Amino acid sequence: MTALDRLARTDLAFLNWRDPTHPDAGGAEAYCWEIARRFAAAGAHVTLVSSRYPGSRAREYRDGIRIVRAGGTFGVYAAAAAHLLRNRHAYDAVVDFQNGIPFFSPLFTPRWTADLCVIHHVHQHQFDTRFRWPMNAVGRVLEKQVSRRVYRGRPVVVVSPSTREGTRRELGFGNPIHIVPNGRPRPLPAGPVGQRSATPALTVVSRLVPQKRVDLILRAMPALLRRLPELRVDLCGDGPEGESLRKLAAGLGIGSAVEFHGHVSDERKQELFHRAWLTVVPSVAEGWGLAVIEANTVGTPALAFDVPGLRDAIRPGVNGWLLDRDADLSAGIASALDALSTPEARDRAADRCRAWAAAFSWDASAERLAQVVVEDLQRIHRHRRSRRSTSDLSVITRFTSPDPESTERAVRRALRQTDAWQRKGDAFRLLLHGCDEMRALSALRRLDVAEADIVLANGHDVLLGAAEPGDGSAGGPAPGRPS
Repeated sequence: MTALDRLARTDLAFLNWRDPTHPDAGGAEAYCWEIARRFAAAGAHVTLVSSRYPGSRAREYRDGIRIVRAGGTFGVYAAAAAHLLRNRHAYDAVVDFQNGIPFFSPLFTPRWTADLCVIHHVHQHQFDTRFRWPMNAVGRVLEKQVSRRVYRGRPVVVVSPSTREGTRRELGFGNPIHIVPNGRPRPLPAGPVGQRSATPALTVVSRLVPQKRVDLILRAMPALLRRLPELRVDLCGDGPEGESLRKLAAGLGIGSAVEFHGHVSDERKQELFHRAWLTVVPSVAEGWGLAVIEANTVGTPALAFDVPGLRDAIRPGVNGWLLDRDADLSAGIASALDALSTPEARDRAADRCRAWAAAFSWDASAERLAQVVVEDLQRIHRHRRSRRSTSDLSVITRFTSPDPESTERAVRRALRQTDAWQRKGDAFRLLLHGCDEMRALSALRRLDVAEADIVLANGHDVLLGAAEPGDGSAGGPAPGRPS
C-alpha cells in the first residue's frame, strides 16, 4: 500500500498564497495544485485555502478539491487563520506553503493535527526588492525567528538541496527536513512538438519581476546579435516589469529580435520551448527552476547562473550550463549556442535533456509528500516520541539477495515512510535518509544483508529518490518502523 493510499478518507488543508487560477500564479502554485489533486484522487478530502482576486469565486470545486478564497495579498493570512479556527477539529493534517511568510498553522490547530511547512526557497535577501523599511525587516523576522519558533520540531519539506541548505544556514531551522522535488509539467510527449528552429533561438519563460533579472538577457542581446544576427528571443510571461522591459528592448534597438508573448497556454509554451535551441534563466535564486524542466521535457537545454535551486535543476554536461555568478551572460549564451550549432549536437542535447526530465514526475512527488504526512500522522496517533532525524545526510546502498521476495517483504516492513527503495530482479537499491554509513549498516543487519555497497548520497541522488540516474523510474514506498 502506498502512502497516498493511506491518506484515503483523511481531511487535509492546503494553505497557499494563491491558487493556480490566480493571475500571478507561478511554479509554487503549480507544485501545490499538482500534489493536492493527486491527494484528492487517492481519496483524501482536500481543501485549498488561498487569496481571493477580482472575478474569482469565494467557493469552488475543481479536480475533487474544495477551494476556499478569502482575503487579498496579505489578508489571506488572517482569513486562513480564521478558517482553521472555525474548523479546528476538521483536519487531520495541514500542509502550510511558505511563500516568504508562512501561515503559522500550528498556532490555530490542535496538537493532534499534523502541521507540515513547505518551503520553496528562502527569501531573506529578497524582502528588500519588494518592501521598504520597516516592512522588509518585519518580513525577515517572520520568515526566520518567528517561523523557527512556531514550527519547531515539525516536519519541513523543501524542493531542492539548495533550499534545504538555506533553511538550515539562513533560517536556522533544526527540524527534520525532507526533499520533495517538483515534477515535470506534463507527461513527456510521444513525438516532437513543432520543429526546432534552423537558426539560433531562445525561449525564456518567467514572471516579469525584479528578482528574475530578465533585463540581463535583453542587455546581452546587442553583443549576441553582432555575433549571431539571426538570433531571435521569445519571451513569455507577465508581471510588473513588463512595460519597462519593453521600453528597454526598444531603447537597445533589439525590438525586432525579441517578441514579448505575455501569458501563454501550456501548449504554446511547449511549442516555443521546442522551437528554441536554448532557454536562459538569469534569476538571482530559485527554489528549483521549473522552467528548466519544462524546457528539458521537450529536449531543450538550459543556461543559468550557479545560484541556489538552479544548480540543482541543471547538471552541466547533461541538460545545460551553469555560469559563475559574475560571468558575462552574453559570452555564456554565445558559447552554449556554439555548442548547439549543428543539428547533431542539438539532437544529442535533446536526448540528454529528456532523460533528465523523465526522472521527475508529479506522481512521484505526491507520493513522497504523502510519505511525510503519513509518517507524522503515525507519530501523533501513537502518542509516542519516535526518533525523527534532523541529519541531512543520506545513504545509498546496493546489494543482491538470494531470496529477493523475502527481502522485499523485510524492506517494506523495516524502512521508514520517507526512505525509498527500488528492486530489479534480485538487486536492491535503497536510499536511507537522515543516517550515515554506520546507521545504514545497522539497518542492513536487520534485513539480514551480509554484503552491500554503501555510499553517501549527493544532492542529485536525493532528488532522484531510489531511481538510478538516467533510468527515469521511481522507487517504491517503504512504510513501517524507523530504520
